[in-house]
Order: sequence, then structure tokens, then C-alpha cells
Amino acid sequence: MTLTALAVQPAMFPPPSVPLLFTDGDRYVWPHTGDVWTRTSGSWVPSRYDGQDDGTGWWTDAEVSAALHRAVENWDARQRFVPADPGAVLPGRTLLALPPMHDSAQYVTEHQGSGLLVPLRDLVAQHDEDAAYDVPGVISGSRMRDVVMEVVRQQRRPRATYDEAAGRVYVRYDLPLDPYGRPAVVECLHVFVFTASPAEA
Repeated sequence: MTLTALAVQPAMFPPPSVPLLFTDGDRYVWPHTGDVWTRTSGSWVPSRYDGQDDGTGWWTDAEVSAALHRAVENWDARQRFVPADPGAVLPGRTLLALPPMHDSAQYVTEHQGSGLLVPLRDLVAQHDEDAAYDVPGVISGSRMRDVVMEVVRQQRRPRATYDEAAGRVYVRYDLPLDPYGRPAVVECLHVFVFTASPAEA
């Protein structure tokens, strides 16, 4: 399967946290230079999306984790983590009860531009920069559970899964939109990526 490059908007914030686990298809991106590494078969490979290999070779999960940790500590918005798109069928097992509780960073689909998953606070910043500072990068496990359960109760056609191997909870639902007087539906996706650092106070 060949994937096409999608533009990645520069982030206003550093990565919210270092993921607890990685999965194939995750991306480590430097939007200002165009450098992209994609996790493939357990290794981070300079991406074919940009058509060039910068000579850095393959990276390990530990190396990407350390680089993201430095970006978080140094408030470096020039780097970002982009979770793998789960595809049409959400990975993991269907959530029939409360999801596992773990501190997590919430990513959502950015419908207005790249179509990639972006941290929730970066999406908020596109509409209201001041309000974005009030959005935590990492939420507690109990807050994550509350958000998942609220979406499942209130949204149209909710689907929720837990992928233990990737350390993620996925929630997808349909959002009816009617901007021009005709029926339209947008499919929304929330990905809760379990984090190696605790929720913000």
C-alpha cells in the first residue's frame, strides 16, 4: 500500500508526552524541515513520504522516546509525534465496559487541513490560542474514562476499542453537520495514547 504525503501544520505546543508504547505506523515528524520517521516492523525508518533519506538510518523506540522526552522537557514545538491512523476497523478489542484507566494524551483527527491525528490542544489552538493553554496535554486515567464514556453515551454510532499492545483507546463516532441546509456527517476519531509521564496537575 502506498501512502501519500499530507501536509503537517507546525504545532504551537511541544508533544504532550512520550507515549508509553509505540506501534507500527506511528510517525516522528519535524514539520519545519520535512523530516519524518515512520515506525515499520518495530524500527523507525526515514520516511518515504518525503522522498529522501537524510542518512540518519533506522532508529529504535528508545531513541525516539528519548528525543520526544527532550522535546517535552524543552518545550520544543519543532517536533511532534503523530499516532498511526487505525484504519477503517479500529484495532484491539471492543470496549463493552469501562476502559482501562491510564494517564493519556488525547489526539483527534484534524479535519480542516492534514487529516492527521493531532493533540487536542493543538486543534483548539487553531481556533482559540488562549483557550488552548487551558487544555492539558496529558489527562488522568479517570478523566480519560469519563471522556470515553461521555462520547459513547452522547454521540451517534459510537465505536470504542482498547488496543493493549499499542497502549491506546480508540473512540470513533459520527457527527451530524448541516452547514448548508443539507444532511452531512463527519466521522470523528479520538485516540487516547497512554503516556509515560503523569497527567498535568
